[in-house]
Amino acid sequence: MQKEQQDTPSQLPASLMVLVALLQGLALLYLHQAIELHYWPHNQPSWLFAFYSVAFIWPSMLLLGLDKNNVLAMVKLTLPFALLSALLGFYVGHQVTPLEHIRFNALLFSFVLTMAIATFKGLMYSQLWASGERFTYSALFLWSWRNFLTLSLALLFAGSFWLGLVLWGALFKSIGIDFFNELFQQRWFYYPAIALANGFGIIIFRNLSRIIDTIARLQQALMKFLLVALSLVSLLFLGALPFTGLEPLWQSGSSSLILWMQALMLFFVNAVYQNDADNRPYPVWLHRFIYIGVALLPIYSLISFYGLSLRIDQYGWSLSRYWAYLIWFLLALFPLGYLWGIVKYRDRWTHQLSHTNVAIGLVVLAAMLLVNSPLLDFRKMVVENQLQRLADNKVSVDDFDIRYFRHHLAASGYQGLQNLKAQYGESHPNLLLRINALYADRVNDLPSSSRDEFIAAITLLTDNTPDELLTAIYEQETKSHWRMQQTQHYFIQALDLDQDGQLEYLWLVDRDGYIEMKLFFHEDKQWKSSYVGSFRTDQDNAEKIRQAILAGEIELVPSRWHDVVIGEQRFRVRQSD
Repeated sequence: MQKEQQDTPSQLPASLMVLVALLQGLALLYLHQAIELHYWPHNQPSWLFAFYSVAFIWPSMLLLGLDKNNVLAMVKLTLPFALLSALLGFYVGHQVTPLEHIRFNALLFSFVLTMAIATFKGLMYSQLWASGERFTYSALFLWSWRNFLTLSLALLFAGSFWLGLVLWGALFKSIGIDFFNELFQQRWFYYPAIALANGFGIIIFRNLSRIIDTIARLQQALMKFLLVALSLVSLLFLGALPFTGLEPLWQSGSSSLILWMQALMLFFVNAVYQNDADNRPYPVWLHRFIYIGVALLPIYSLISFYGLSLRIDQYGWSLSRYWAYLIWFLLALFPLGYLWGIVKYRDRWTHQLSHTNVAIGLVVLAAMLLVNSPLLDFRKMVVENQLQRLADNKVSVDDFDIRYFRHHLAASGYQGLQNLKAQYGESHPNLLLRINALYADRVNDLPSSSRDEFIAAITLLTDNTPDELLTAIYEQETKSHWRMQQTQHYFIQALDLDQDGQLEYLWLVDRDGYIEMKLFFHEDKQWKSSYVGSFRTDQDNAEKIRQAILAGEIELVPSRWHDVVIGEQRFRVRQSD
């Protein structure tokens, strides 16, 4: 049985922990001020990501892991991890350049989430190593729940402290004293104050670790019942598949549900079987029912693998599919290890569980670090895959999703689109316009493409189109960057709509899912336009309509009825199809 360790006030270096919390608050204050006041490294995202990584990760690991007996050991273990986090942050921050052209919300979210998981895993292993304990899953489980609950409660304490300050300021402001309200809104005050509150919260709850362990044991007792129910659901679902087949599963896009089912099953199994391998929380018959459900988990891995593969064959790789495969891989490792233990030990299969979890936990830690490195850069891999699909004619230039590159793939997407412009810009000038519109200067509201680039993208169905008309169209169309992003083709056709011997010009714009038409005509010594109409297209008839336009299959058909004018209102009778 794993010997539980109790943090006591004498074991915690409280003064050192308070100093660490204060320095963390001051570091975060400096970085915020650098961004707001535009001094170094405000415009250097690589350095910002690196410094923020260290400012969040190293103090947090020290606050949760330090005691008076392991200060030097924890510093030796966590400092290299913090420096590695800074290097990874520097690389990820580099993916945000050029800063003015990169949308990095999704990148930031994935970086924070993966580094939080890596820090959580790294802290557990560091605490075990520093304490001299044997590496067992029960010890890792104990430290993981202590760290999670301690940090959660400390953050709740810090949030409550801040709300108390807000109430304090508001109360005094209501009686005409603004000093406290203004003070509490100053960054130089609230950054150190909240960091200190978080530090004090961690000290308080680490001193109550026995209560934290009791909460963990309580959730284990609840999980015992949930695991039985989940095992039953898992077996019933697998039993129903031979009768329903997998097709309904793919039609509903439920590969993610399979992964969730597998993840919950693994979580409950590990929550229940965390202690001594010889300690069985169930009667023998129920224990065997549970491990039958565990032994069949690899079937879930096979099903989800097949479902994910179908989407990749159709559409190639995307960020979400790479993440899904990584999650699939990590979730598949655990049941394979458990299955080996069941085959080898039968009723004593939990003897293998600790070794499997400790080893695969290190794999999870490595994976969370690698995805933020050049070795496993999903964004770069997506760009390479999608560009190769374009080169292999698996997707057309018109259907190529440049907006996905712009909004989800950060610097790799930006560089990929620049390569597209260089490779296809001359042969597909419409693609050039669309990419330029994605990176338009919206601050100064300047045209995203030159007049010559725009005119090169127009399919002129009539010779000798007036130059002044093309200029007027250019000035009108380039006012909307969003519309230019959506446009795949431009067409212009000369017609004499009013039969007066003077040509008008029908302007057709082929956008995603519909074609819009305007009529340009010369009046009062200038070119004017009037909206004609639009109609929706789908993937089946879009190409047919384009070919009809190129073939000049545009006819003038006189209206059967005149317009109706009532007062100043004009009405037109609509022809039925």
